[in-house]
Amino acid sequence: MLLGWQTGYIKVYLKGSDYAWWWIPLSGLLALFLQETYYYWLHRWMHIPSVYKLVHKWHHDSQIASPWTAFSFHPLEGLIQAAFLPLLLLVIPMHLYVLIGLLVIMSISSVINHLDIEVYPKWFARHFLGKWLIGATHHSLHHKQYKYNFGLYFTCWDVIGKTESPYYGQLFDEKSPH
Repeated sequence: MLLGWQTGYIKVYLKGSDYAWWWIPLSGLLALFLQETYYYWLHRWMHIPSVYKLVHKWHHDSQIASPWTAFSFHPLEGLIQAAFLPLLLLVIPMHLYVLIGLLVIMSISSVINHLDIEVYPKWFARHFLGKWLIGATHHSLHHKQYKYNFGLYFTCWDVIGKTESPYYGQLFDEKSPH
């Protein structure tokens, strides 16, 4: 990515004045939505039996998720997932701080989703925001029921694709400590 940035192919900029002020938050939100879309469909593809055995099974060998599970995957899966951001930056300009923020969000979200301990309070799953954000309970169901909950940050594609586990609400209430 550094070489791509130095040669002008990767569109990371340093001065906030290079683009309109509103592009800074919009580029981050757009990147999150596009990554969610990319990941959801990639994740569903990785659950096709022949692909699953070759690539994604490594990640699911951890049936009880832990923060280390977030970083446990086949090298090919890692490459396919890691390719998203450089490819995105070929077409979408992004301020360096937005890029750093996205990397922080990616890391924290991945660890939270693999905790297998719910960190959000009971009311969160019924709150407008909570209905659309993925947490530990949502993703732990995916590790136990392979045909549900393929999202990364948001539940929108699981809702649209009818792949959200019907047991999510009940399990969330049981696992949430508050």
